Amino acid sequence: MIKRSILFLLVLLCVSTVNAGTTSILSSDQTSDYYVELNSQYTDELLLSALNTTSWSAYVPVVVGYGDNKIYFSSEKDLARFCTALAYNVRTLAFSGEYTVYIEDQLVPVTTYYSTSTTTRTGYVENAQYAYIYAVAYTGADYYGSESCIYFNSESLAHAEGKSAASGQFTSRAVSGTYDHRVACLGYQGYGFYSVTIFDYVDYDDTLVTTLIEPPDRGTVSINTEPETAVYDGDILLGTTDNGGLLQIDIPVGEYNLKLVKEGYWDAYESINVNIENETELFVSLAPKTAIFQVSNEFSGNLYPNSVGTLSMDITPLKEAYATKLRVSGVEVSKVYYQTQELPKGSDGYYILGDVTSIQNIEIEFKTPASWGEKTFTVELDAVDIEGTAYTNLETINYEVLELPFLLEMPETFGIGINDITLTDQSGTAYSVLMVLYDSEDVEQWSSSSNLLEYCDYTFEVPIDDAGDYTLELTAKTGTVKTYYSIEIIEPVTLITEEITANPGSVATVQFKISNPTSNVKYYTSELTCPFFNESIAKTFSIAPKTVDKTVDISFEVPEELDLENYQLTLEIFDPDKTDPIYFGNVVLTIPSSSLFLASVPGGNTTLILLAAAVLLIAGTFAALRLKK
Repeated sequence: MIKRSILFLLVLLCVSTVNAGTTSILSSDQTSDYYVELNSQYTDELLLSALNTTSWSAYVPVVVGYGDNKIYFSSEKDLARFCTALAYNVRTLAFSGEYTVYIEDQLVPVTTYYSTSTTTRTGYVENAQYAYIYAVAYTGADYYGSESCIYFNSESLAHAEGKSAASGQFTSRAVSGTYDHRVACLGYQGYGFYSVTIFDYVDYDDTLVTTLIEPPDRGTVSINTEPETAVYDGDILLGTTDNGGLLQIDIPVGEYNLKLVKEGYWDAYESINVNIENETELFVSLAPKTAIFQVSNEFSGNLYPNSVGTLSMDITPLKEAYATKLRVSGVEVSKVYYQTQELPKGSDGYYILGDVTSIQNIEIEFKTPASWGEKTFTVELDAVDIEGTAYTNLETINYEVLELPFLLEMPETFGIGINDITLTDQSGTAYSVLMVLYDSEDVEQWSSSSNLLEYCDYTFEVPIDDAGDYTLELTAKTGTVKTYYSIEIIEPVTLITEEITANPGSVATVQFKISNPTSNVKYYTSELTCPFFNESIAKTFSIAPKTVDKTVDISFEVPEELDLENYQLTLEIFDPDKTDPIYFGNVVLTIPSSSLFLASVPGGNTTLILLAAAVLLIAGTFAALRLKK
């Protein structure tokens, strides 16, 4: 940049024209609707020096202000003169044409035509414009018969006749559609030169002598950092962030090495590559002088509710840091990786990084909240320098959770059996959706996919066979959208009575516990099937919302005449909202063998038989005593 500027200054010093004048500079701090922005970077001092040493023939442009690599002009005519050849014997543009032209803050193209011969040139402009013409006619020093004339649309703009004659001006003419201009020379050593400038794209029949100053490709840069932070490219101030810490600028595409400066903070240095395809976003967290790290961060991909996000942080020590540790607050952290290794979380909530003497990367995996919108969490970095001075970086991490492209309808509570989940698109586009169910060991239990059409719905039937903890993963839009849901399936029924011992004629009771995790009253029916009854024993009952382990009894009278010692009873629990039972279990009924013996005596009454047995026992005892005597 400096070499180019010095070369330009040397060219200007070589300018020697009749009736030439240097740039007229009215002030240094005014602005106007007519200005140029230089492509190369100039300090204000170098820019002023270049303007002061520029010589112009016929008309001197009036500059009302300069600075920050811009030059402001008094009028459109002055701007046009700046975009026209310096002189007939210096047929170049100021600053070699390396600038961008603005009128009323709008980028405009500039077409400048240079004459090289007496041939008529024809141009065509689409819209009505003003053409600004620098015209100089002159003759040789030794010949009285020389004559030269400059014509624009058949109108003479400059005419010189005789020995050492010269005529020149810088003027404007309205043009629309097709127009022409030429140099006419008569006699000996007649000369003429003109340069036509139009703020538009112009088609010429001879493009070899046309210079088109086009606006360079530009890209948008958004810099997010601390408020009132100055952003420099080298020594050039690009701008200052506003009260919200945002600076948004349009600059030519290319690579930039930026320096961010704010009082009370360490200077930060960032490299960016500006392109026209995408807006360049830069998030820089300036480190106050009480911190020891310069921190930059970015997220991997878009974030959605109930998903897993990854924050990548680069920490650059501003001086060698020792005993470094990290803590994350305000978000549920899944994993922390440092130097490609997963770090354990200490009992005090810190992750130990150790000594940091060069730039390092930290990846923090965290769970996003269930709601969408702007969110924040905090990352704290504590360390000491070699002298034992303590430093703390307290970084506020801002991120956005995007709204899912579909509406999701899920059961209030999941249960064993089929669970319906309905997705309805709200993005207006068609895409595929994959749904996968994992158990607590991350083993896939079920999966299904479908194409979700725009503004249509689709219902997945998710089967769950057993109680336990599950994770439901939804993936859409070729993996760019992911969300997860935790599912807890509690055992709805717990059988208390697995075995019963009862005598014929007695009442036996089967007990079980049942829960209602929902917010509504639930109604159930229990059925106990016994092989010695023709019909099952049914009982209908209700459970209050959020009730855990309610005990329910089913009682029945054991029949008198049973032949077997053991019977298997079947217990089923039915939810009226489901076709299949939510519970199926077996209960073993045991009949004591003595009860079966008594019951087997023909026509025997249990009570009478017991009395008779007692009488026989007493009689036998007395008989034994007599024999002993």
